[in-house]
Amino acid sequence: MADKNNIQKEMDPVYRALVEGPPKPKKETNWMQLRDYLEETGITPGEALKILKDKINNENVRFNWKMIRFTLFIWERIEESQGRYLKPKIDTVRAVVRKNKFRDFYLGYFPGNTFDEEKEIKLLNKLIAEKPQKKYFKEGYYYYYKTHKLVPQEHLDRILWEKNK
Repeated sequence: MADKNNIQKEMDPVYRALVEGPPKPKKETNWMQLRDYLEETGITPGEALKILKDKINNENVRFNWKMIRFTLFIWERIEESQGRYLKPKIDTVRAVVRKNKFRDFYLGYFPGNTFDEEKEIKLLNKLIAEKPQKKYFKEGYYYYYKTHKLVPQEHLDRILWEKNK
């Protein structure tokens, strides 16, 4: 049970992001404006660095982005399974990446980048297939879409690992 609680604590920011929507792209600023702002507010360079380090460590952008992509993939697989036919995983990945929700989250997390659909399809497909990522496809990481009900391990195994019959 402690393991499930740790997983849920780790996933809290991911689900908050999925409910609230993608981050709003920040307006670009230059270094001089940042320096002026820090001087106006009385924040020293050391304090600014500490704030940045704390923020980066607390939000763990890479982990959240990975888990958002995995969650969107799981939700798509669940939707397919309700239609009684699971497409090949690459087709599911394509469907996920082509949705506006995926693009919005991408642009929210990486506002300076341009969205390359083909590149994102390859990256997500590769990420899902990596052995070290398998530990993230277990009960406790995913809720059913728009519910607070966890996806049980049996359902995850069926939509992820079973071959179509």
